[in-house]
Amino acid sequence: MCLRVPFVADDGSVADVSSGSLRRLMHPQGQCGKPNYIAPEVLQSTESFDGFGVDVWAAGIILFIMLVGLPPFEWAHDEDPRFKMITRGNLKAMLGQWNRSVSDDAADLLQNMLRKHPRDRLSLMEVMDHRWVANENAYPPRAVANQDWRN
Repeated sequence: MCLRVPFVADDGSVADVSSGSLRRLMHPQGQCGKPNYIAPEVLQSTESFDGFGVDVWAAGIILFIMLVGLPPFEWAHDEDPRFKMITRGNLKAMLGQWNRSVSDDAADLLQNMLRKHPRDRLSLMEVMDHRWVANENAYPPRAVANQDWRN
């Protein structure tokens, strides 16, 4: 649902919003994809939304599935009790109820990528700088005895 949006500035120049800090909101144009990946602001489809925030949301859902093994909820709406639990800041507690464990850093990253309001979510740069992502020593590469398969 997100794309780079070129626009014409007041001086007549054409720019890409990804080249700076300027953001253009996108107008709702319906929904596509599976409901458990769609950000709440897209599901509501009532106001213009920030495409970058939508992408961080979807990346958070994908990361959750990769770490936990299943989606966090059915859809991003207050009628879904798991969505409500996460967006109220209780992601770690929910994982405890499911007997699924992730590190505190991973839980913090997920919690902050899955904030209900896009202005409260981490930006992509904040995700990249997050201690869970930036921790180079978390998963040291394994030495592979026979790497013939690479050739």
